[in-house]
Amino acid sequence: MRIHHLNCGTMQPVGGRLINGNRLPLKTARMICHCLLIETDQGLVLVDTGVGLRDIADPKQSLGREFLFLTRPRLDLAETAARQVTGLGYAVDDVRHIVLTHLDLDHAGGLPDFPGQRFTSTRPSIRPR
Repeated sequence: MRIHHLNCGTMQPVGGRLINGNRLPLKTARMICHCLLIETDQGLVLVDTGVGLRDIADPKQSLGREFLFLTRPRLDLAETAARQVTGLGYAVDDVRHIVLTHLDLDHAGGLPDFPGQRFTSTRPSIRPR
């Protein structure tokens, strides 16, 4: 098994000291959406999808003005999981399973880039009482 660490979205919000701890309070911080691509005998498993191609093509519609204002994402096509998967020599269809840790825009935005793949959320199901 081989694990690839992917940066699938760089965000640059204001609040350096609060987020990174070592910068001036009003300076830009740096946060990344950390995703994993795991090579298995049954194909590739992607843990979170990061910011997707559609998010970059139409960020106001896909991500929303509030998210853009607060997080100030870089919106780089090279940081999408789809482009990084193909950059490693695989096809998008080689991703057999997607595991979502949560449904924030910066972690699940790339889900449409992998049509037809099975996905699972790590959030336990909520049962009515």
